Amino acid sequence: MKPQVKVPELAEAIAAHARAVLAGDTGAAEGYVMPAALEAYRLAIAEAMRVGPFDRHVAPGLARLGTQYISKVRFAGAHGGALMQIRWRRDSASRWLIAEAEYFAPGRTPWTGVGRPRPAAWPTPMPGGENR
Repeated sequence: MKPQVKVPELAEAIAAHARAVLAGDTGAAEGYVMPAALEAYRLAIAEAMRVGPFDRHVAPGLARLGTQYISKVRFAGAHGGALMQIRWRRDSASRWLIAEAEYFAPGRTPWTGVGRPRPAAWPTPMPGGENR
């Protein structure tokens, strides 16, 4: 079993961003977003907040992608929940910032629309060296 990734400063950035969203502090929440990602972030968070209001959050997943991380954050409240997938990376000052955010509407997952895997594009060698 692989050891869990431990990045405490990233975990704190994820939690602080989520707390700012829950508090309705747009300025603080957007302070965790890279300038180039701000417009797309605003669209994603606006869609997610339509399901609210929310009073709690949980970050059930974190995956490393090279030097960046993908986190899942679920906001929840009396009227339902909203799942977001957020890509984090360090800026030039080594702060963890959001480089991309996506909202998954109910019934949609990160795998929706991906489809079934296709077979390999090259022939599979059989024993003896011939191709199938």
